[in-house]
Amino acid sequence: DSQSWPLDIPALPSLAAKGAYHADLIWTSSNLSDVQMYGLERGVSVFLEIDMPGHTGSIGYAFPELVSAFLADKWQEYALQPPSGQIKLNSSGVNEFLDKLMADILPRVSPFTGYFHTGGDEFNLNTYLLEETVRSNNRDVLKPLLQAVVTRLHDAIRKAGLTPIVWEELVTDWELSLSTSSTEKTDVIVQAWRNFFPVKLLLDRGYRTIFGSGDAWVPRLR
Repeated sequence: DSQSWPLDIPALPSLAAKGAYHADLIWTSSNLSDVQMYGLERGVSVFLEIDMPGHTGSIGYAFPELVSAFLADKWQEYALQPPSGQIKLNSSGVNEFLDKLMADILPRVSPFTGYFHTGGDEFNLNTYLLEETVRSNNRDVLKPLLQAVVTRLHDAIRKAGLTPIVWEELVTDWELSLSTSSTEKTDVIVQAWRNFFPVKLLLDRGYRTIFGSGDAWVPRLR
């Protein structure tokens, strides 16, 4: 998440080395496989979420050149909670990073689960006012860039034989294309969390849907 990157990625060792809170708080490859095997032996599919492009500020500790608005002074303008920072949307370096990340993690988790969650929630538009080759917070400018990142991730996930999962905003707020072609029914599962209202919309559009209400973990003012 934004605050730390505790997951060891052997192909990108500096991610956890620089992004975890402490060297003793790193999820090693064996830690991860042990948890997934524990679930598998009990009929539980343990799958990962690496939330992107939001909630990726911690990548900046190892790769500051890949993150826009990393540790910005006025973090409230660029994030819902500190620290600020999201992966850049128009960067060949980010594309190479994502390819390497997916090539490392997907083969390790695929023996234990059929799913991989790529996030997509709480995407901050103002972040890209600070990306050198974007300089915009306009939805019409950002949507095709966001679409390209999501498509890149989901292509890798499908190639690994897994099903992508995303948060509701990619459909309800951005209306991205989540199918593999313009005519094929989508395989993506969409998780609704802000309230129950999007569930019918998602189902009506043909998405398999998980309802995980944020009321279960986010304090609300009544």
